[in-house]
Amino acid sequence: MPHVVQPFTNKTFAEAINLLRAAHEFLTARAKSALQASDADMACWGIALKRSSVDLSGDGIPSLIGKTEEKLGEVINIAATVERLIDAIKWFAEQAEFNVYTILECHPSTSDDFGGNDLVIVDSVGQPAIRCEVCDVASSNAGSNGKEKKDLSNLGCGDSVPDDGVFRYICTAPEFADALVSNARNWNAKPYRYQMTQTGSLADTRMLRILPPG
Repeated sequence: MPHVVQPFTNKTFAEAINLLRAAHEFLTARAKSALQASDADMACWGIALKRSSVDLSGDGIPSLIGKTEEKLGEVINIAATVERLIDAIKWFAEQAEFNVYTILECHPSTSDDFGGNDLVIVDSVGQPAIRCEVCDVASSNAGSNGKEKKDLSNLGCGDSVPDDGVFRYICTAPEFADALVSNARNWNAKPYRYQMTQTGSLADTRMLRILPPG
């Protein structure tokens, strides 16, 4: 099944960033055009815009774009996720311990039923070294949409943090990250902890490494 931004495999960090930036620039340009072209009546502006589509067809389409049309709201959501994903890849590339690694799999706009992770990075001998889930949750509630629970499950940390040498991360928005690491949560009942790092990106993307308690 085609996706708005198609999955890809076996790329360097630089190659992945270039591919994702091209797709992101295309999506945002087409979404802006769709907004500017809207002539919805003010009385039903929200209803009309919610159902409006973005044209993703024509010439000069980046290689990762897999659909010819998508709802405006979905394009906005995917653009935000791709922005967080680019920040994550740039951050991994900047870390001395990771900068010789490569991307095995990247799924910029697939749903949770894919069965894998948004980003899988391998070491110099091809063994999985990093697994990462990426989301742009615009909420300061740790329980928002059950997203934390889904991401932990996808990373194999539903019941405990595996002791397999693989780094596991959730890449997300600052408000959601702050909620996830809050001291107000009942950490005694949780089989994991977070180590938060600020990437320093324009969007203040945060990286949460998942660790066992203690």
